[in-house]
Amino acid sequence: MDIKTFLDNIHEHACCPVCKTRFTNPKHLPCLHSFCLCCLQGIQQTSGILDTISCPECRQNFRIPGNGDLNAFPTNFRINSLLDALPVTECNTIGIKCGNCEKTSAESAYCFTCCSCWCDDCLPLHNGIKTFKEHHALALKDFRDEDFETILKQPTLCGKHERRKQKFFCQVCNIAICNACALTDHDGHAKIVLEDAAKERKSRVNAAIELKKRRALEKMTRITKIDENCISVQEQAAGLKRDVQQFADICIAAIEAQKNHIFDEVENVVREALPLLGEQRHEIEEEVKKQEVDIEKTQMILKRSTNSQIMQPHEFLDKKVQEKAEEENSADCVIEHVFTFIRNEKLFDDLKVQQIGFISITSSETSSAEGKGITEGIVGLEGEIVVTTTNARKEQCYQEHDRVTLEIRNREGRDSAIKSQIQDNKDGTYKLRYFAKETGTYQASVKDNGKHVHGSPFEVQVKGRQFRPVLSFGQQGADAGVLSSPWGVAVNDKDEIAVSETGNHRVHIFTSNGTHLRSFGKKGNQQGEFDFPAGIAFRDNKIIVANTNNHRVQLFSDEGHYFNQFGGKGSRDHQLQFPLGLSIDSDGNIMVADKLNKLIKIFSLDGRFLRSIGTEGSLIFPFHCIQHNNYLIVSDRSDHCIKVFNREGEFIYKFGNKGKGDGEFDTPCCLSVDKAGHLLVCDSANHRVQVFKLSGEFVTKFGAYGTGKGEFKRPLSTAVLSDGKVIVTESQNHRVQIFE
Repeated sequence: MDIKTFLDNIHEHACCPVCKTRFTNPKHLPCLHSFCLCCLQGIQQTSGILDTISCPECRQNFRIPGNGDLNAFPTNFRINSLLDALPVTECNTIGIKCGNCEKTSAESAYCFTCCSCWCDDCLPLHNGIKTFKEHHALALKDFRDEDFETILKQPTLCGKHERRKQKFFCQVCNIAICNACALTDHDGHAKIVLEDAAKERKSRVNAAIELKKRRALEKMTRITKIDENCISVQEQAAGLKRDVQQFADICIAAIEAQKNHIFDEVENVVREALPLLGEQRHEIEEEVKKQEVDIEKTQMILKRSTNSQIMQPHEFLDKKVQEKAEEENSADCVIEHVFTFIRNEKLFDDLKVQQIGFISITSSETSSAEGKGITEGIVGLEGEIVVTTTNARKEQCYQEHDRVTLEIRNREGRDSAIKSQIQDNKDGTYKLRYFAKETGTYQASVKDNGKHVHGSPFEVQVKGRQFRPVLSFGQQGADAGVLSSPWGVAVNDKDEIAVSETGNHRVHIFTSNGTHLRSFGKKGNQQGEFDFPAGIAFRDNKIIVANTNNHRVQLFSDEGHYFNQFGGKGSRDHQLQFPLGLSIDSDGNIMVADKLNKLIKIFSLDGRFLRSIGTEGSLIFPFHCIQHNNYLIVSDRSDHCIKVFNREGEFIYKFGNKGKGDGEFDTPCCLSVDKAGHLLVCDSANHRVQVFKLSGEFVTKFGAYGTGKGEFKRPLSTAVLSDGKVIVTESQNHRVQIFE
């Protein structure tokens, strides 16, 4: 960036990202982000943590040097130089304050030696002082770009001895000092000239930069090689598919040939059988005609003869009686042809069991691995298997971790864990992390390229979950970062926690360690204002809030800037009456618990009404609805139970009734699903959170009435961090608790 462009944007560089005003005593954190000292002190005071600070820009946490004094962080002298140059750039519009008489005037000069401005009245006095004879003062109207560069590159002055330049570097205290400091506070310490120290450090940094450049170039070369390998793999895959298709076509052609041969044999048999059957048919037809003549003749004799004549010896009739006896003792023989196809069952079984071929993969690397696993795990919490690789595998360990698999199965062989991620430790070891789904004893198998690693399989004991409080933040009040009747809670992909606060009608954003980042909203019915903000959710860098008493849903950017809204009081499809819980389904749509309309209404992200759940009157007081897999799960506060619907909105089943026992409820509120796939229900009037399988089977519970750690007064909402920790808001304790 040239100096002119830099000067045009100097205001942007001279303002603190937190207070949005010019820096005062700028300090930079190890991440190189800079903030006013007073702003950092405010963040530290809000968090309540004395020894660490969270950067408001990148959210990294840093330990404060020394005894926790933020002033120990390095001063950003570059920003101080900008602050020196800033008044000079503004002199034509607002004037500049004289360093002697403090009068503001546009007609001034800047002394590069004093590092201050002098008005035209005081400038002769400055030039008349004998000790200032060698000073260089220049009228502001005569400033050029290089003069601004001179101001920005002025030597840093000592913070203890005014107007003295830092000329030495104390090798004992590791800081830059002036002449006076060298003779007093640092007397006897090893010191070198600051310029020499800077040259040496620049040399080391440049050497490190060159090393990083070389390594980056090497990595780019490897990337190029990988790209070439990708092309090669795709080409080989295409050739492989052609070979498989060709072989499959040959096999199919061979089977087709055998099929046609059998068809020909069948046709030959048919050609031989049909003439024989025709001859047999003709013979039988002739016999039938002859018998028909005999029948007619015999019937005529019987009709025309008297009884005496019939009983007289009669050769023709006697012959017919004899033929009848012979026919009864004989049977016509009909030639039958039965065709049967005898299948080659062995060939059929071989086709089902055997493959038409195999893919052979050769690799230039050989490796072995050795694994060890934890002997205990907890349902819903992360366990890990540590795998150690040989030197031949270290370079490609991370890139080829897909060759390593983890299975955790019960005695029936059912998969009982979900592999979540692989962490490469860059030292030849890496971790396979998983979440156990059920309690019991399981067999853990780690395979490297299909082969068990040394020490695998082994047993893992998975115990039931216990919820332990690890953090609590918030107290009743109206200041920034404090809470009054917190209601809904949501977590984004950066593990930032959004909390809706009904007492002060606003929304707060916290880090996962409870540090307050920002707030937005106030009581009212205008855009961006709230009256009882309740349900809250994140979606696509937007914060979505159910504004209960204003009968609407509002959308904000993740920084809290108003974006859009939908709803309005009424009972029509697109309207709402006192909406409460709010969540996002797998399609990115917004599910709203419409209290007085006794429905769950589903809207698109732009506010278009899509459909309703509960139109058949199955809901009495819908409080919250979430989707998990193909189920929509609704807490019905007045019916003291949980109701489950399918994605089409058809009621399936419910569980729970009013009471204080396990699996019973008293005004159930918001819902969430944890990392173990268990349903968390805020059992508000029983001052606890209950945990269930999705079938409604009770698993465990945590919390009891009180104000201590792990105790609740009216828990309303839960959310789950990426590491599995559970966040709970408490309305009457005015705080947020986090459990692991």
